[in-house]
Amino acid sequence: MTYFTGNMKKMLMINGSPRSNGSSSEILDIIEDKVSSKGYECERIDLGMLKIMHCKGCRSCKSTGKCVTKDDMTPLYEKVQNADAITISVPVYFAAETGLLKNFIDRLYALMDRNEKGWNVRFGKVKKGVAAINCGAPDGNMIYHGMMNHLVTILRTFGSTDVASGIIPNASPDTIHDSQFTKDLLSGIDFLMSS
Repeated sequence: MTYFTGNMKKMLMINGSPRSNGSSSEILDIIEDKVSSKGYECERIDLGMLKIMHCKGCRSCKSTGKCVTKDDMTPLYEKVQNADAITISVPVYFAAETGLLKNFIDRLYALMDRNEKGWNVRFGKVKKGVAAINCGAPDGNMIYHGMMNHLVTILRTFGSTDVASGIIPNASPDTIHDSQFTKDLLSGIDFLMSS
């Protein structure tokens, strides 16, 4: 894990896989190379290396502004709030994101409040997002659009006004670099980072 240090734009990269060296990680490596050349400093969070409990639904955060559960999620709130951009890379597990990523997303509820105008979202300065899904299915790019729509909605909830997304089917760490789907995602990131 690297940490934000300077005055560069900051991208928080979330690896939603339990494997820190699998396809999701490889995709983050590729994206980091791309966005680093665009002036972003990247920090990676490997959720599989952390102990993040599920949201208890106690709603204590609505009166205190903080989650009462103290675990490895606690320092991540500030990291989310300090990021200019967020990337989520996750494998498909039974047609959905991993439980690791779901716990992370659910626990971000502590940064949301209802008021008379709707939701007040305290995710800081996030303006750009990247969602990258990978799967072993050769036709995954055609069948997991619902999952992608869900992740794009999550990134928009974070405050991302611009999102690049891609589904990389038939993925393995050995083939991701040469996949046309990866190249298409990188083209979307190029456009995203130039706006």
